[in-house]
Amino acid sequence: MEKMQMPRAQIWYGEVVYWLCIVSAMICAVGPVISLASPEDNVLNPFALFGAIWQGKTAAEVWQIAGGGFPGGHFYLTNLFVGDGITQAGIALGCMCALPALLVAAVFYIREKRRAWFWAVLSVWVAFMIGFSMIVGGPPSH
Repeated sequence: MEKMQMPRAQIWYGEVVYWLCIVSAMICAVGPVISLASPEDNVLNPFALFGAIWQGKTAAEVWQIAGGGFPGGHFYLTNLFVGDGITQAGIALGCMCALPALLVAAVFYIREKRRAWFWAVLSVWVAFMIGFSMIVGGPPSH
C-alpha cells in the first residue's frame, strides 16, 4: 500500500509556526527576568503591578497604578529594550506566527506541479486578515 505524502506547503506551514513559537517562548522567558532584575527600567513597575493584581484591581486600575495609564496596544515597539517590552514583543510574535507561515504555504501551493491556486489565494487572504487585525485590532480606547 502506498504511503500518502503530506503536501510540502503544509509541512512548511508547520515548520514556520513551530519555530516562531519556540523563539516567542524563549523571548517571553527572558523578558520577566529582565523586568525583575531592573524594575526601574520598565513600562510598568513590576512591584506595583503585582501588588495591584493581588489586590484584585481591574485592568485599567492596574495600568494606572503601575504605569500611569495604558500606553496603547503596541507600546512594546517603542520599548523593545526593557523587560516588559521584550515580553510583549514575544507575545506579539507568538500571536502573529501564522501570518508568515501562511505566506510561505502560499508560495509552496503555487510551486507545486499541480498548482493549488484556491489554497494559495485562501492562505494569502487569511494572512491579510491577520495583518489587518494586528494593525487596527484591539478595543477602542476610552
